[in-house]
Amino acid sequence: MLRADEIEALRDAASDLLRPVIEYLLRDIAERIAKAGQLTATAQYETWKLQQLGVSQRDLRTYLKKALKVSNAKLKQLLTQSAEVGYNYDLSSLPTVRAIPFDENEAVQQIVRAAIAQTQGTLENLTQTLGMVDPYGHVNPLRDTYRKCMDYAFEQVSSGAVDYNTAIREATRNLAAKGVEFIDYESGVTTSLEAAVRRNIMGALGLMQEQISQHNHDQYGATGWEIDAHSNSAPDHEPIQGKQYTDAEYEALNNSLVRRIGTLNCGHSAHPIVYGASIPQYTPEELEEMRQKNEKGITFRGKHYTGYEATQRQRRLERAIRAQKRKILIDKATGDSEKLETDQIKLQLLRQDYKAFSKAAGLRTQHERLEKVGFGWKEATEANNTFLKTFTNKPSRAIMNKREMANGLRNNPNLHLTEEQIVSLKGDIRAIGADESVFAFNVKGSRTAYHDGADMITVCGDVLPDLRSRHPRDRMSSKAVLAHEYYGHRANRGTKLPYGDWKDEFRASYMAARDAPGLSDEDRYYLILDALERAREANQPIRYNGFMRRVLYGFSETS
Repeated sequence: MLRADEIEALRDAASDLLRPVIEYLLRDIAERIAKAGQLTATAQYETWKLQQLGVSQRDLRTYLKKALKVSNAKLKQLLTQSAEVGYNYDLSSLPTVRAIPFDENEAVQQIVRAAIAQTQGTLENLTQTLGMVDPYGHVNPLRDTYRKCMDYAFEQVSSGAVDYNTAIREATRNLAAKGVEFIDYESGVTTSLEAAVRRNIMGALGLMQEQISQHNHDQYGATGWEIDAHSNSAPDHEPIQGKQYTDAEYEALNNSLVRRIGTLNCGHSAHPIVYGASIPQYTPEELEEMRQKNEKGITFRGKHYTGYEATQRQRRLERAIRAQKRKILIDKATGDSEKLETDQIKLQLLRQDYKAFSKAAGLRTQHERLEKVGFGWKEATEANNTFLKTFTNKPSRAIMNKREMANGLRNNPNLHLTEEQIVSLKGDIRAIGADESVFAFNVKGSRTAYHDGADMITVCGDVLPDLRSRHPRDRMSSKAVLAHEYYGHRANRGTKLPYGDWKDEFRASYMAARDAPGLSDEDRYYLILDALERAREANQPIRYNGFMRRVLYGFSETS
């Protein structure tokens, strides 16, 4: 089972998976339209157009081959990571002692491999039936759209009907508004490529998760299901969320829904339980509080929105921002500096509205949603491509903009924390009075670190001490490390100090020793030693204050 915020972030990531393809096509056709408008002789234009149509098709095939190779790799990461998260969540809700690890469960791995193969095939099929909207508002295959847009620009300028800038703007207006379309030739229906990719990937992901959960249900003796609950639920699913059902009840309920759980943009999922034995995640009081909060919603600029309606307005603003970015891309490709300036101002206004509304509604922005569950974006300069980045060994922004405790010491961060170790670490988190929801365990490719942008602390194998070493950073307890991240780095979120700066690390260990409850004297001792070691490594002298002397030597702070 995946949580609602994870589903939402995956939906965002899926929507943008082929964004490089969309940007390439829009930029390419815009540049060719601009060139067409510069030609005046009909014979010259017709010769040039035939050459351009051949070149564009050849370039497109080459580009798509490269882009799909990268996208397929990212898609594999996306589905595999999602499967592991869902698998482990299911098992955490079942009273099982010896669950098979995700990587060793061959039945589950078969489900994942099948989902990856199917979805990668679907992705390739989608790119074979692409189209765009011509100046007359009709969706055509790419070659026809290229031809009609170039013809329009040439005819408008050469005939003297309009000036060059107006002709180019009219020729590209629908391209910017609609982007790239997927054409379903069987039904005749056209859909934006982003939406088509999102629908197919989320459909495959939902089916994969359902199959994995069903496997866990059957394998580990479950007798029922619990539907996840989240704030701002859609009205049709709000009455049923957070509740437990027997197998028969859940099947009957799901069959009665217009939108089955996990389908058609549903943010809910269900995980297996032992009915009557598994403790519900939410009490009736908590569910009622969610409902009331959703109903209360917000009032923004004089208009009331329920919590759910607020999420829908946020999505509309996100779509408007994407459309505005397409306009700017085309402005740059056609060299329309006047329109570029106007469109850039409009984008800033949209972004301001988006941020203000999201803050007022208490909603994470798209960037925050991605970062929260371990997905982020990095703008690649080569070939103007933008590719999905996950928590891998090639760091994304989410990993680069982090503050690590270990700095290469302690245990290997790739060491997979066991369930028993995670239970113990969660006990440490509670002992120091920290918010457990901030911590994420076993995030691949990361270290134990605080991520400012995501407001998340990843906890990996390096949280464990290396008692073979004499270095204070190695010998520090896991509880002290968690305090360092929570009371040191998180307490100074948004610091202007560079990541990895000795002063930032010194401050984190010092503040953890001073402010964190539930630490032993030994924990505070090693935290202060670590702070001093950070300064020593930077060749910075430190004058001991009373608190440091007391921790290190037992002196009173006044002595």
